[in-house]
Amino acid sequence: MRRNNREVPGLLAGRANTPRHLASESFVKLSLLLLTCLVSLPAFAEEKPKDTAVARQQITAVVDDFREAIIQKDRKKFLGLFLREDATWQSVDGEELLKRRLQKNPKATRLKLDARQNPTTFIDEIVADPERSEEKFTHVRIDTDGTIASVSFEFTFHLGERVINRGQESWHLVNTGTGWKIASVIWSNN
Repeated sequence: MRRNNREVPGLLAGRANTPRHLASESFVKLSLLLLTCLVSLPAFAEEKPKDTAVARQQITAVVDDFREAIIQKDRKKFLGLFLREDATWQSVDGEELLKRRLQKNPKATRLKLDARQNPTTFIDEIVADPERSEEKFTHVRIDTDGTIASVSFEFTFHLGERVINRGQESWHLVNTGTGWKIASVIWSNN
């Protein structure tokens, strides 16, 4: 179409709005869209899962060493499992325990923050107690990428023949390059 001998501007300035030109322009746009999708495909492709079998075996050994160090009252072995001797060491009272504590003390809270509670004080109390201590684990779950890990399980803690605590426990571990170390421990008191 012409108006006063000038072309009506097309989609691309200075080009005619002919069916052939419009088809060519659509082809270019579609090609650019497809090229963009193809280039971004690797970003969306699922990576092959990393083989973490060796890491899982090493982490399982840490769990076993933790348990054995308690039974053997081996302070050095126990503390050697931790990234730092003052690693996070935090319990939280479950519903039933909190109810019993509230009956005795209406100001009781679910969470007791005490900087003196850490792996060192825990193992020192076990070593000083003449009774046998043991922590038993069931339903152990390990989630790792080989660099960091999360371990969670259900536990019972035994003093002599008595179960004095039970609950859920979770650890965070890091692979230091020379072995796995526990960075934090949290658990429920039931």
